[in-house]
Amino acid sequence: MRGRPYLRGLAEGRRRERASRKIVRICEDIPMIGTRAFGIVDMGTNIIEVRPTSLCPLSCIFCSVNAGPASSLRWAEFVIEAVDTLVDAVRELVLYKSCNSVEIHIDGMGEPGTYHRLTELVQMLREIPQVRTVSMQTRLVTFNERKILDLVDAGLDRFNVSVDALDMDLARVLSGTSWYNVERVLELVKFIIDNTRADVVLTPVWVPTLNDDEIPKIISWAVRNRLGKRFPPVLVQKYVPHKHGRKPRVPIMSWGEFFAKLRELERRLNVRLVPSSSELGIERTRPVPTTYRRGEVIRVEILDRGIFLNEYVAVPVKRSGSPITDRVITVIADSSLENILLGQRIRVEIIENKNNIYIARPVDF
Repeated sequence: MRGRPYLRGLAEGRRRERASRKIVRICEDIPMIGTRAFGIVDMGTNIIEVRPTSLCPLSCIFCSVNAGPASSLRWAEFVIEAVDTLVDAVRELVLYKSCNSVEIHIDGMGEPGTYHRLTELVQMLREIPQVRTVSMQTRLVTFNERKILDLVDAGLDRFNVSVDALDMDLARVLSGTSWYNVERVLELVKFIIDNTRADVVLTPVWVPTLNDDEIPKIISWAVRNRLGKRFPPVLVQKYVPHKHGRKPRVPIMSWGEFFAKLRELERRLNVRLVPSSSELGIERTRPVPTTYRRGEVIRVEILDRGIFLNEYVAVPVKRSGSPITDRVITVIADSSLENILLGQRIRVEIIENKNNIYIARPVDF
């Protein structure tokens, strides 16, 4: 790759038949805010999302970010090697927010359990004085008992575990993966509850007509097995089709219908399913500043592929050196231009900046 060695691209051989995907290892100091693919996502609350990897071994048929081996839209995956850079950026963001009850939620456009430095990351995040809770979204498929104990010892407080069906056959259909074993996942959930201080919350995605009958079964199982020590035992997620996501042919519930169904299940099963923000410990905090306006033209350096076809990762040529104001930019351009664009400095126009996720298009091409 031409240009500065911010990123190291490695071919991901076993998946080349899909979209010539490569793993991009972030091994030097680049901004950690600005993309959903990796780094930090801040929604202006005391919950900071940390995304160390986009890799995932499953290919869920409703996946909103089209993760996993079956994806035909991704042409890159991201793994943060520079864990110190990530944690330093989180530390600066926590100080900027001036909040003493921060929750760090490890999630991403993949499965955090694939991250090879996960225990180290949890321990470093736990050492930030203002961090009250470290939680993680996971399917537990890459874990065993030893790895769970190591994570809890490092400071992980809560596992948000995605389980979409208790029926083995249906669970495999929903996961898009023939080897997925929901019974093993549930064994690990019970291990966490029985042998650690950590909490577990099940977070099924309700996919209408596919797992309607499974949702109440999942809730009953969670209550029966004493999940939710300090949190609701189940937080049901609504299936929402996304631009790049997989879209099973199912009817789409409105938000009103979704919450009405949850309220009915609350009454029937006598369990809280629609907690308030305060019950979840969510507080509004100072959001990171918007660095670039829509329509603004800036000069960037194209570093490597973005996560989806026709996307590239770029950084502004002029940066402040502060993780609070510096941003990484996703540039939309045809994938056929890869050999021309990589390493180049070009002008781009910001076309989207919602929630400090920056998307731009080239002005010079």
